[in-house]
Amino acid sequence: MHSITNKQLYSRAKTVRFFATTALSLGFTTSLVFYPSASQAGNDNGVPAELQGEWRYGRISSIQYQDSYTGQSAAPNGSSDQFQLASNGNYKRNRLIQINTYNCASNLFIEEKGKVKIEAQRLTFQPSDSTSKGQICNSGRTYSSRNTAKPETYEWSIETNDYGQQVLVLETADGKGRAHYGRPQ
Repeated sequence: MHSITNKQLYSRAKTVRFFATTALSLGFTTSLVFYPSASQAGNDNGVPAELQGEWRYGRISSIQYQDSYTGQSAAPNGSSDQFQLASNGNYKRNRLIQINTYNCASNLFIEEKGKVKIEAQRLTFQPSDSTSKGQICNSGRTYSSRNTAKPETYEWSIETNDYGQQVLVLETADGKGRAHYGRPQ
C-alpha cells in the first residue's frame, strides 16, 4: 500500500484540472471510421499532410491504491486522447480520463466528430456531434450528455522525441497544457 504526499496530491489535482478543463484526455475508440493516412491523403482543405492520419496520447499513473480491509487493488489512474484527421478537415476524436482514489473510481469518456480548422500553427477542433458519458465514485451515479463539446484551440508543432520518432505536440493557448501525440504502432 502506497501513501500519498501533499506534493503528489497537488500534482494529481493539477493533472485532473488540466484534463477536465482542456479535455486533453486519454482516448480509445470503440469503432473507427476510415481516415486516410498521411501518405494516402492530399491536402485539399488546408490540413497539412504531416497532420493527417491517426494520433494517440496516453498516460497511466504509477501510483496504485490498495484497500487496507479487502486487500483489493484499485485500477490505475490514466488518461488518453486519440484522434484522426482527414485531408478534407473531418476529424473523429475519443478521450478518456479515469481517476481512482482509495474507494472512489470516476471516469469520463468523450466521443466527438466535426471539422478541424488549421491556421498557421493553430489547430481548432470544431465539434458538430459529441457524446459524453461518465461515472462518479463507484456510486452507480452515471451521466450522459450529447453535443456539449466546445471548440478547442491548440498551438501545434511536429518534434522529434528521444527515440527519433516524430510526435505531434499540442499546447493550450495559455501555455499550461502540453501533450505529445504519437502515431499508432
